[in-house]
Amino acid sequence: MKKILYFLILFFLIFTETSSFSDVFYANGDGKKKQIALTFDDGPGKNTKEILDILKEKNIKATFFISGSSVHGKKATVKAIYDSGNEIANHTYSHVNFFKYKKPDIEDKIKSEIFKCETIIHAITNYKTKLLRIPHGFSRAPSQKVAKELGYIIVNWSFGCDWNTKLTQEQMYQLYKKNIKSGAIFLMHDSKKSKKVVNFLPQLIDDIKQEGYDIVTVSELLNLNL
Repeated sequence: MKKILYFLILFFLIFTETSSFSDVFYANGDGKKKQIALTFDDGPGKNTKEILDILKEKNIKATFFISGSSVHGKKATVKAIYDSGNEIANHTYSHVNFFKYKKPDIEDKIKSEIFKCETIIHAITNYKTKLLRIPHGFSRAPSQKVAKELGYIIVNWSFGCDWNTKLTQEQMYQLYKKNIKSGAIFLMHDSKKSKKVVNFLPQLIDDIKQEGYDIVTVSELLNLNL
């Protein structure tokens, strides 16, 4: 009886914690709607302008998770992202791997990283970021607690592989194509590692459209009133 009671209490605690954060974390959208979101991390980078040109040519919008430390010398590119109607989101300042961060001040460090990036973006665009992707997809309790406190929504992804340098461009393209499905959030990068993506991005966009999907921003995919 004691064991049963123990497991019931443990289940309740886990369920309560998960439920309390369910409104601040997403990794995909509605599987019933034929919509897909393209997201780009770590920029502004070497390939951001070319990606923006492709998006404009294809008449679609994407979501860019900006790293504050990447903005130096690229303020015009950040403004171009915003002015073109694409969505800007927060990827923290210095790309800390919080999976390896073992100090007790982790929540304060996450807050600092978010605020620093938010401040930089706001100074350029006058827009306060509301979507957050913590580097390496860190979405454990400290990040979700901080996100809830600061009014952010954490957005991870349903598929991504462009960081895998062992993949050829064709292999990478085929993997993204294979993962086209309702509610998908594709993770890509607009830093120097993204050249393969840039090369096949127009074709991938055409593939998504030909399969009857709309390409939308993350906030539209998740039906968020931001």
